[in-house]
Amino acid sequence: LIHFRTLTMNIRVLQFDGWARWKELRKQSILLCPEAFASSFEEECGLSDRQFQDWITKNVIFGAFIDDRLIGTAGFFQMELAKEKHRGVLFSVYVTPNQRQQGTAYQLVEEVIKEAKKRVVQLHLKVVSSNSSAVHLYQRHGFEVYGTELRSLKYEGRFFNEYLMVVRFD
Repeated sequence: LIHFRTLTMNIRVLQFDGWARWKELRKQSILLCPEAFASSFEEECGLSDRQFQDWITKNVIFGAFIDDRLIGTAGFFQMELAKEKHRGVLFSVYVTPNQRQQGTAYQLVEEVIKEAKKRVVQLHLKVVSSNSSAVHLYQRHGFEVYGTELRSLKYEGRFFNEYLMVVRFD
């Protein structure tokens, strides 16, 4: 008789004491998906621990956990200038490869949207236009493409366009 333990995932806001785990997952995300992030692995490795700690305290970063293992993240921040405070930004959505296609990214984005609705009237993001699964994920949440930033990123001699996407809450 074999018993399989059901692993349950939970999503929660990362607290200050979770900065090191987030740092490691962020570095992994950039290493495995370099064309999906503006920052390079080398740039991320050059950041101080204090900079990662500041990211945790200045933004709302959700973590998806199975048991106590961080398997995905999605971040949110509100624009700071008075004329832009009605806008927020979704950033750094990532799920570890072995946990993909299980709804984790969908749930992370859902949590960011719930948080954003409390603070802003619209939520923005940028996504590489050739990343069809990510574009589809965002469209399922109501995001619409409102522009394309041509040659937005350059990695290993290749250019990548990014879609500018928005979802409005009002």
